[in-house]
Amino acid sequence: MKTGIQLFRSATTLFIALTLGGMASAIDWRTGDSVTVAKSEVIQDDLYVAGNDVQIDGTVNGDLFVGGRTVTINGDVRGNLWASGETLILGGKVTQTARVAGSVIRVQNGASIGRDLLAAGSEVVVAPGVVIGRDVAVGSSQAQLDGRVTRNAYVGANGIEVGGVIGGNAKMAVGDTAVPTGNNWTTFSDPGLRFTQGGRIAGDLTLQRSDSGQAALPAGVVGGQVTYAPINGVNIRPRPNPFASFLSAFVGIALIGLLLLWLARPRLLGVWEKLRAAPAASLGYGAVAFVGLPIAALLGVLALGLLAGALTLLRLGGLGLPLAFVGMPVLLGGATLVAWLAMLGAQGFAAYLIGTWIVHALRPKGNMAPVAMVLIGALLLALVLQIPVLGALATLAALLLSLGALWLTLRGPPRRPVVPQVSVPQAT
Repeated sequence: MKTGIQLFRSATTLFIALTLGGMASAIDWRTGDSVTVAKSEVIQDDLYVAGNDVQIDGTVNGDLFVGGRTVTINGDVRGNLWASGETLILGGKVTQTARVAGSVIRVQNGASIGRDLLAAGSEVVVAPGVVIGRDVAVGSSQAQLDGRVTRNAYVGANGIEVGGVIGGNAKMAVGDTAVPTGNNWTTFSDPGLRFTQGGRIAGDLTLQRSDSGQAALPAGVVGGQVTYAPINGVNIRPRPNPFASFLSAFVGIALIGLLLLWLARPRLLGVWEKLRAAPAASLGYGAVAFVGLPIAALLGVLALGLLAGALTLLRLGGLGLPLAFVGMPVLLGGATLVAWLAMLGAQGFAAYLIGTWIVHALRPKGNMAPVAMVLIGALLLALVLQIPVLGALATLAALLLSLGALWLTLRGPPRRPVVPQVSVPQAT
């Protein structure tokens, strides 16, 4: 048990150190198995506390960050409060906002919070006599609001009990089934929204339930309008129709392929011949282009940034700023547009390649209209794209092969070096 407590204290201390370690010069650290700040003690800086049992009875003139198994705060916190623990009891005053999390959270009679209360736990209780200066936001299994909330309340819980006055509007989401609460789960919380004697919402109430029924509220407990709404669950998209998905892919690929055929049919024939003659080289050059183009775009952005910075240092900000704020977005947008067009063109070109390959394989000496070859290839490629992994791989392979073959075609055959002719004298 001692080892577990030490591990908890060490983990809590490490969390605080990692989260707020850059402020070590203006904070006060307190760690140990049992940490107590006496009532007569005044902390002039922010206070960070981690321990098994923590008792804060003194005054903290800064922010208080505390974590422990049992945390009790009866003193005054002149700044903000961040607290977490299995059991958390707040009986003092917080000038700013209190952010608390734990299994059981109790804000006792006599406590006050100057601004907002944000609480998350299994059971959150705000006792009578508590005053919250602005808003309250609670997420829990069971929430009990018997204090006074000056402005608005936002509560999501399986069961909500209102015994105090909420001065503004309230938005509440409640369940409709009893759920276990407490550490040993021997008790169950009552579902729904309940008002006890003195409980009232001065403004409007938006009540969300997990069913479509409307809860019956006592007369006069809500001063404004009551709006009922079901709790929005997770939206699950219906599975698309396989035939519709196939038809959409076929039409899109076919249109792109026909557009390519119309714009650059002679070039497509040359790319096809190059791909058939050097498939490995086409794949390799395509992979280099696939990786190199994004790197080139990033290097271009970096170069523009350096150039803009140099112009600014030379007091030519009138040139540097437009170059940075206009040239860099244009370069990135152009690279994105090229990548998108390349992906679309790759599918259309793949349809042309697949159709041409099939026609040549089935009819080596026959002729077929290029439009028919594109449609045949689009039909087969659309079928392949319906298979999740295989479709993505096919699109990537088509992109790499088409980019590589296009590069080889544009580059043309390498020039052969000219060998000078040396005349040999004839023997006489």
